[in-house]
Amino acid sequence: MPRAPATRDQVDAYRFGLRRLEAALVRGDPVPLHEQIRSQRRAAMAGVLLGLLALGGVAVYALVVPRPDWTRQALVVGGSSGAMYAVAHDPDRLVPVANLAAGRLVLGALGAAGSGADPAVPVVVPDDDLARAPRTATAFVPGAVAVHPEGPGIAPRWAVCDEVDPEGRARLVGTTVVGGAAEAAPAPSDTGVLLAVPGGDTYVVVDGRRHRVDPDDRPVLAALGLAGRSPRPASPGLVSGIPEGPPLATPTLRPGRAPAGVPGGIGDVLTTTTAGGATRSFLVLAGGLQEVPALAAQVLTAAGGAGPVPVGPAVVAATPLLDELDLTGWPSGPARWAEPPDAPVVCWTWSAGAEPGVSVLVGDRPPAPADARPVALAQADGAGERADTVLLAPGGGGPVRATVPGQPAGTGPLWLVSATGVGHGVPDDASAAALGITRSDPAPETALRLLPTGPALDVADAARVIDVVDPPGSGGG
Repeated sequence: MPRAPATRDQVDAYRFGLRRLEAALVRGDPVPLHEQIRSQRRAAMAGVLLGLLALGGVAVYALVVPRPDWTRQALVVGGSSGAMYAVAHDPDRLVPVANLAAGRLVLGALGAAGSGADPAVPVVVPDDDLARAPRTATAFVPGAVAVHPEGPGIAPRWAVCDEVDPEGRARLVGTTVVGGAAEAAPAPSDTGVLLAVPGGDTYVVVDGRRHRVDPDDRPVLAALGLAGRSPRPASPGLVSGIPEGPPLATPTLRPGRAPAGVPGGIGDVLTTTTAGGATRSFLVLAGGLQEVPALAAQVLTAAGGAGPVPVGPAVVAATPLLDELDLTGWPSGPARWAEPPDAPVVCWTWSAGAEPGVSVLVGDRPPAPADARPVALAQADGAGERADTVLLAPGGGGPVRATVPGQPAGTGPLWLVSATGVGHGVPDDASAAALGITRSDPAPETALRLLPTGPALDVADAARVIDVVDPPGSGGG
């Protein structure tokens, strides 16, 4: 039977198989070269089409969203230079400003849009678009760096802490100001601290108050158990923030004769026990007795050299009671004294409330906010009067209202504290509105005065221009 002739498809398949064998033997790849080129051409065409499509999309976007027109903005920043300008109108012109705060103040002075409760936000504009824009001289107001007028603010808990070197003779290492301090338990009422301002007074701090003492008043030192102890050095910023109580000094007694029927003489201390078992102390004076607190009784006993004389209640009842010596506010003698090796840090802490309260904290570290990082200040002077370090919460800083001792919280001047701990005064409501400040937290003025003071943020200064903005305190103009 004759064989059927081969079809065209069979011939093409046979030839295709031969080409694959040839390609495999010659190049090690069974796919013929012209097949690879065909695939590459298809991929290239697809890429070109996608590129054209993307280019068309960009062109459409450019038509819909054109480049920002600087004349329609409130604040602009050069795209590559980073220079910031406030935009003034009638005629349109650029006012160079030092920073965001200065720009907002200039807008407030101009009465331009973008000031007030809805503060302006800088818009990036290509420098080429700004190159031909008319300009004024630089705004006189220097503004402020790293401030957050509309930020979360600083929690109304502050602290000022002194740290001494716990090794050997106590030496003041530095002073730290803490904003938004962590909550911490105050020192127990029976724990005292002996402080001395270099070149100044010596104080006993007991139960949250400081009492001035004379280092040469031996009866007081003996009654307090401080004989032979050296005070730890303290900065004026720490001492001034602790509420002051009456000074502790050996009372001066008026000479005279002791009352009849009273054992002992002028200056002696009598003790009696109440029905409840409590001990009361009475000082013998000319003409009668005066009840005195326990610490004062110990001071008078140390000064007189004789121990207290126990008497019955009948003796006290039969003798006139006087109020000759003012011993109001004398504390109880502390049971222990905080020493630098165990507690190198002493702080006063402040918290807001209907009646702002100050307490004293002793320990091994300041009450820093969570995740706070210390900022070492350029004004640091170690054992001097200035603050050396500032501790704020991350992203910290913000507007605060100073609280003057004895006044309700948040009734003093307005400050804007930067994230680096620099305080800027805000003199009036117009300046606050220009900066975008709508709220503020109370803060103790005593702590704010320790911060480095930056230039005031005054909208009245923003209307002036100057060729060179001098650094604060340089005296230039």
